[in-house]
Amino acid sequence: MRRTLAALTTSAVLIPLAITAMPGAALAATNALTVHVYGRDGAKVSTSVHATNLNTREAYTLTSNRARKLPRGTYVVAAEIVGSDDTTVLGGRTVKVSGSSSTVIDGRKGKPFQVSLNPPTAETLGALTARICAGSDYLVESHAILDKLYVIPNGSENFRLAYAADWMDTHQSGTSTEVRGRYAALGSMIGLPNNFRRTVQRSSLVPVTLHARSQARGDQQHLGVALHSRAGGCAGGLSVTGHGGYGGFTMPLHLSPGKYRFVAETPLHISVRDRTFASGGRYSQNFFNAGRGPGYDLPYTYGRSLYFNPHGMFTDTGSTGVVETFTDGYSSTEGVKTSTTLTKGGRTLKKETKRFTYAHEARFNYLMTSAGWYGLTVSAKREHPTMAMPSGLLSYRTTARFRFHADPRKQQVAPVYLTRFTPAGLDLQNAAKPGSTTNVSLTLDRKKQGGVKLGTAPKVKTMTAWASYDNGATWKKTTLKKSGSKWVATVKNPKSGYVTLRAKVTDTKGNSSDITIYRAYKIA
Repeated sequence: MRRTLAALTTSAVLIPLAITAMPGAALAATNALTVHVYGRDGAKVSTSVHATNLNTREAYTLTSNRARKLPRGTYVVAAEIVGSDDTTVLGGRTVKVSGSSSTVIDGRKGKPFQVSLNPPTAETLGALTARICAGSDYLVESHAILDKLYVIPNGSENFRLAYAADWMDTHQSGTSTEVRGRYAALGSMIGLPNNFRRTVQRSSLVPVTLHARSQARGDQQHLGVALHSRAGGCAGGLSVTGHGGYGGFTMPLHLSPGKYRFVAETPLHISVRDRTFASGGRYSQNFFNAGRGPGYDLPYTYGRSLYFNPHGMFTDTGSTGVVETFTDGYSSTEGVKTSTTLTKGGRTLKKETKRFTYAHEARFNYLMTSAGWYGLTVSAKREHPTMAMPSGLLSYRTTARFRFHADPRKQQVAPVYLTRFTPAGLDLQNAAKPGSTTNVSLTLDRKKQGGVKLGTAPKVKTMTAWASYDNGATWKKTTLKKSGSKWVATVKNPKSGYVTLRAKVTDTKGNSSDITIYRAYKIA
């Protein structure tokens, strides 16, 4: 996830450039470092200075122009200098700390660091994120205007510099500005360059179309998607670009080839997706799709106990492999209430209801005493004790019913599948047209659980799907056809309201799973 940066403040005192006298013998005896920092105007600047011991890799934060006790050793130090003219200077030094030591980071020595796009966009002032590292250890990061960043040259191989340039392709209509696309380029280098200039050709960037869809009625939820670098070394986690809006949006992106992490967020949920984009390819990425349902958790036995963790009951079907997080933080709160029941031979063994905001709070477990046929039913509802769910929230409730044979003496994932539902042809509001037909892809999925191997995949005997137009009160069987490794259900949509989806898969030995998503998509 993206690293949270501490706020850096600056203040200037107009005095001549001079190194103040070193502290007395008490500090000298314990080793101390003073880093003097000056702005582009020559004024002394108070700011944070980040230091890393090259031998121990221990990191420290200093205040500029003040002595700080440090263990003896060789350090790299770096600072960001923000000027009143919106300029930013990044600089770093290598210094040996032994007794009372000092070094200077002088903003007046900063040289332009410029990245341009060819052909240029209508946006004249893009953004530039630059970071100084000691090897792969992060020291300092700056978010600057493209033509306002300066770097103090330093050819030492102790330093690495990584950057991400971001441009918007905009269109002005009256008083409003429409963003038609975004361009982002990454780069890294050894040392801190002298007067760096790079022109990025649009043709060298990889096109990626980003779709973020609404999950609720109207424009009630803000959808935001940020992109971070997954490259190794200094560029790892570097913020690249992002976009946000209400009620769903499509945004064309153009990116340097490489590995990235998408972080998509609503007031209720965070989804994380890792992707690799190769030169010459064309890609798309969807978030907040219709048909959010059980995504990767299956019952499994380990140490004579049966386990199930229902924290993935609302997984984004368009983000296979997505990491779903549940937190009670400021902007990513999703409450989930689950009811889990385990039965055997018609007798209830355990029933548990929980409301949770963290994944580990949801785990259900039961100490088994004998082998046999078990039934596990999980019902999950998106709700929160302190906040109301948006009106018309899609996929607000899901259920999973498993029937499987289990033996407490064996470590195994239950021989059942999860069904993923992917409705096609919906708009950015996750809506189908009244009276239309929607093809819903059904994908069977199994993943290892808690380190327990999957074993032989169950052989499917039957697959059945249904649709409901009255929130599950009545059901209508759909036409179902096999298409490669998937099934496609043909759903005839009503004139208004919502469509609830259900699918049941049974294997040749009698194991089965029955998955339901209430209000999977809407009609509008």
